Amino acid sequence: MPATVLVNQSARTGLRAVLVIAAAIVLLIPIAISVAHGASRLDYTKVESSEQLAASARDVRFSLDTGASITVRTTDADTATVTMTGVGPRDDVPKLRVEETNGESVVTVDDRKVFENARIDVAIPKATSKDTNLTFAGGLGEVDVRGEFNDVKADTDAGSVSLEGDFEKVQTTTDWGQTRFKGSFGSIEAKSDVGTLEGTDLKVRDRVDATTSTGSIDLDFSNEMVPTSGITVKADEGKIDLRLPRLDLVKEHMSAEAAGPDDGRDGSDDGGAEVKDLFYRINATSNQGSVDLAKDLEKYDASKDPKDAEGKAVIPVSVTADTGAITIDQN
Repeated sequence: MPATVLVNQSARTGLRAVLVIAAAIVLLIPIAISVAHGASRLDYTKVESSEQLAASARDVRFSLDTGASITVRTTDADTATVTMTGVGPRDDVPKLRVEETNGESVVTVDDRKVFENARIDVAIPKATSKDTNLTFAGGLGEVDVRGEFNDVKADTDAGSVSLEGDFEKVQTTTDWGQTRFKGSFGSIEAKSDVGTLEGTDLKVRDRVDATTSTGSIDLDFSNEMVPTSGITVKADEGKIDLRLPRLDLVKEHMSAEAAGPDDGRDGSDDGGAEVKDLFYRINATSNQGSVDLAKDLEKYDASKDPKDAEGKAVIPVSVTADTGAITIDQN
């Protein structure tokens, strides 16, 4: 039977004291860290800075190397403005700069290691927005443009790109992130290394060219118009979903526009050009994946006899995937 070790009262009291002190230290460490962090946050301040763009500015470039999100909107105001907001150390606040270079307004922000909730809001007058070109170069934040603009070029390192409204020509390139389109476009050229491409209620007059290295492509076209120069969609790794306009409804809409607002009911000839019948020429292939072409689109398959296309305006549709399923339907 092992011997019983007796601890006197004084030793027990000392041991309790040591345990209490150790427990107190363990509890105080996170509190001390929180207090230190809170004290450091006292040196932070809300940053807000605004600059005006030149009244003659029709080309605006955002040259950024930050994680700031950018929103561009049209406004009823007469002046174009750029506003930067965020939170950062009082002694290291970034500066918003707008410089006029060769007729182009260049917007930059000083790079800072610590600048939280960074945001840049741009307001462009509606009176001039349709003639304004926007260029986004670099950056890690979201780009969100809404309104009526001429050309938009967005080349981002990471972060989503969203364009909604009326645009003449759009070119987007992302290393990583989602790209979304909605509205009316003259043409769309979109590329993504890693990320999805999505289009909703698309009304495209000329052409669409969409490519991803890794990521799905989902394009939904309105029945109001069709890209007359064609649609090209390619995904190296990712599924493709395409919903094409119904050509009979497109022709009906185009004929109504060509006829003019009075549709000739007053007996006058407004000179509206006759709209030709439309015909798809669909070529869809996937090296490793299924191809599902809706039954009512099978007559447009490029492998079939093209005699039905004689005398019609042909809309080429090319859809290819290395690895991934392809689904093509119409609205």
